[in-house]
Amino acid sequence: MLRPPRPDPVAALALCVLLAGCGEGATEPVATRIGVSPEEALLVRAGDAVKFTVNASDAEGRRVTGAAAWEVDDPSVATVTQNGRASAVGSGVTTVSATIGGLTGRARLEVYIPEVVEEYLPGEDYWGRLGYTQYVPGRLPLVLSAGHGGSLRPSEIATRTYGTTGSDRNTLELTLTVRAALVELTGYAPHVVLSHLHRSRLDPNREIVEAAQGNIYAEHAWGEYHEMVRIARRQVELASGSGLYLDMHGHAHTIQRVELGYLLTSEDLNLADVNLNSLSYVARSSIRDLGRDSPIPFSALLRGPTSLGGYLEAEGVRVVPSPSDPSPGADPYWRGGYSTRIHGSVEDGEVVSGVQLEHHWDGLRDTEESHAAYAPKLARSVRAFMLAHYGFFEPG
Repeated sequence: MLRPPRPDPVAALALCVLLAGCGEGATEPVATRIGVSPEEALLVRAGDAVKFTVNASDAEGRRVTGAAAWEVDDPSVATVTQNGRASAVGSGVTTVSATIGGLTGRARLEVYIPEVVEEYLPGEDYWGRLGYTQYVPGRLPLVLSAGHGGSLRPSEIATRTYGTTGSDRNTLELTLTVRAALVELTGYAPHVVLSHLHRSRLDPNREIVEAAQGNIYAEHAWGEYHEMVRIARRQVELASGSGLYLDMHGHAHTIQRVELGYLLTSEDLNLADVNLNSLSYVARSSIRDLGRDSPIPFSALLRGPTSLGGYLEAEGVRVVPSPSDPSPGADPYWRGGYSTRIHGSVEDGEVVSGVQLEHHWDGLRDTEESHAAYAPKLARSVRAFMLAHYGFFEPG
């Protein structure tokens, strides 16, 4: 008698896999979780776009594929295609949604389109998004910035997890008092750029990775701040041909003295004058444009009687470098940071030279009375320095 052939176990297993259930019929994963990436986005020009993607999975974590249906709540803010590409239309906030199998994931999309400024008017306030940054144009060939004295800690920007997060207390207030002192002295104001974000949320005096640490709103504020400084520098160049940029900070070093940073290290400043007068040090400094054309030796421009430190010293302010404190020696000293490097005259063709001013606490930053006493001294010193080395200060 003939026996029926025995089933092949390998073939049976393959058939079970193919049928996804061994006789129970094929089943597709059913989405139980859905998300949209990125969860939030910011566009800053009409027509700019961002690509959203959808991530869907079932209860066992298996990926669910399939076309998503995309839409936006407010088409006056943005539009979205059926592949998830959202394009900016007008300022506002909307929700971008993706739906698969009856489940919907959502993302926040903000479009911020700043007003176009045809002319910057001295004394007017020009604000960035949500008041995080501020620019007040002036008429003097001088730009003041303060990036570390802000107090805003918005919830949309997470606390920075590395780098320095402590504030340079009262530097915004000091900068505005110096502005008022210059108006009192000359009748004209400098250009002023301020960051109102606390340093725990943004550090404008660092490159963007450390400064904003991936937060899109902090990155935007960082860009606004530096663009405002660039605008101010351009205004100075157009009006005067050249000028000076001072980045205002505060330090906590033991020695109570103002530290002037020219991007030169302590080791550089510890050199004898004859060595420091080399053109290689001029080229590495943030006052390259000024130092290259100066009729006096570079060392005198940094620490002689007509240096900025020399004029401040004559006002009774202890400062390094200066005639009495020509170099930091082995003591702590801030040489100047990102803003001084980016906005000073480091490259050929840059005509606005930069200095970082690090102010001690006692008697300078601690009280309003200290601000009021110090600000006229700095105002007179800056004016004297510019008259000596630029030949002009007040317009006309």
